[in-house]
Amino acid sequence: RYFKGVPSPVVAPEKLDVVIFRENTEDVYSGIEFASGTPEVKKLIEVIESIAEGKKIRPDSGIGIKPISKTGSQRLVRRAVEYAISRGKSSVTLVHKGNIMKFTEGAFRDWGYQLAEEEFAAKTISEEKLWDEHDGKVPSGKIVIKDRIADSMFQQVLTRPDEYSVLATTNLNGDYLSDACAAQVGGLGIAPGAN
Repeated sequence: RYFKGVPSPVVAPEKLDVVIFRENTEDVYSGIEFASGTPEVKKLIEVIESIAEGKKIRPDSGIGIKPISKTGSQRLVRRAVEYAISRGKSSVTLVHKGNIMKFTEGAFRDWGYQLAEEEFAAKTISEEKLWDEHDGKVPSGKIVIKDRIADSMFQQVLTRPDEYSVLATTNLNGDYLSDACAAQVGGLGIAPGAN
């Protein structure tokens, strides 16, 4: 969030006041990589091409693995929702790239919605239900669970920052997004972080 008097590159930095929950053990940060040209990467390419029908990987590629688990995703979303409830926040936004990475980041999104419905139904409402059943009017005492595609979220925090209060996201997206949000309010030294 913005502190009065701190130089900022945006017109209204005070409109940004978000807490970002970033999964910190999975995604590309898990460190599972195989160097180009090694016997291990050659084996991995053979295995992938044998099970991913029609997919080809250039033989000079390095490969990184992007694990996203239901356990890690729901642990993170649970904590984000608990935080939003305890602090009276208006929403939790699941930030993902599920339109492209359906079985990792798309699963993160789906597991997040599932957790909110199963564990916090009395306190949360999905954005879809909000519009389908309540004409966009948030029922009293409810926190809206919504999702945004990661690249769109960068635009949203610049153009509509006051529509977001808690963001829950995967590791790499959270890394980029937290740095971008920090830049809006004055820089990395202004934005606290914790694990």
